[in-house]
Amino acid sequence: MKRKVLILILSIVIVSNLPFFTFFLQEDFTYSNADGTFTYSEEGGKGKSFEGCQRLYGYFLCQHPLKDQGDNELYRTFTIKPWRFWEWGEMIFHNERFKLPYKDSGK
Repeated sequence: MKRKVLILILSIVIVSNLPFFTFFLQEDFTYSNADGTFTYSEEGGKGKSFEGCQRLYGYFLCQHPLKDQGDNELYRTFTIKPWRFWEWGEMIFHNERFKLPYKDSGK
């Protein structure tokens, strides 16, 4: 009985991390620089990606040379929610966004 329950739970976690389901369930990840002059929202399933965020932030720093001095770190403004098992695939295989330092968005 315990084995069947464990297999059922693992099946739900694996299936919920498939691209079809993450398209509908993925959180909108948001990013900002230290002073909030650059913001970006990675919308789940809408074609906006973390790689696009990095490219745009690099372009932003090129267009604003004064921002490239001092604290030019990119911050995540979303909290990590480990209980959202349908995002575990992103946390494991695309963990770059989760390694960014956290900054409160002030909402």
